[in-house]
Amino acid sequence: MTTRRKSLLRDYFEAAIIAVLLSLFVRTFLFEAFKIPTPSMETSLMVGDHIIVDKFSLGPRFDFEGGLVPLRDIRRGDVIVFKFEREAEKDYVKRVVGLPGDVVKVEDKRVFLNGEAIDEPYTQHIDQEIIPERDQLPAVKVPPGHYFVMGDNRDNSADSREWGFVPRDQIAGRALFVYWSLDATPSPDGAVTASSGVTSLLSKTRWDRILHQIR
Repeated sequence: MTTRRKSLLRDYFEAAIIAVLLSLFVRTFLFEAFKIPTPSMETSLMVGDHIIVDKFSLGPRFDFEGGLVPLRDIRRGDVIVFKFEREAEKDYVKRVVGLPGDVVKVEDKRVFLNGEAIDEPYTQHIDQEIIPERDQLPAVKVPPGHYFVMGDNRDNSADSREWGFVPRDQIAGRALFVYWSLDATPSPDGAVTASSGVTSLLSKTRWDRILHQIR
């Protein structure tokens, strides 16, 4: 009986170890969950959105010509998650506007790419005032191995207009979809009203955003 109990304990322990290793593998190489903490990507992404990020397709892998290449290149319009050296402990979520070699210019809130104004239906402007340090940017060329990124909520986003280009090796992955969304609107006393109770959580869940694809 004692031997059987030890065998069961060993089986449970081995299963737990495998589960932990599998979880670490998935988070490191395949997919990871992130939470949106700020309104810089509204209304594409809302504060309280919980998203799944694809790390696999942008990660390096061996090709037959003898090099490490990603399964998929980063494209203009991708919403990416990345680190930035000035606050390396934080995760940033922004949209890719300029690829290596592109020339980006901002004039009166309008973005020009390689001399042409671009259509950006995903953006919002909450302030009609033109503020030079936010809404004007002289033409800059994106260097090799870097990307120019901006938040969709253009009047309330710290991004490449302020702190420059994002290195490729700092990009963790591409945002795919919202798997859960919680309306974290503060109550009048400043507390988050959705922070207590199952009923409150259910009432504050944005059901229409669950499985919302990020474009």
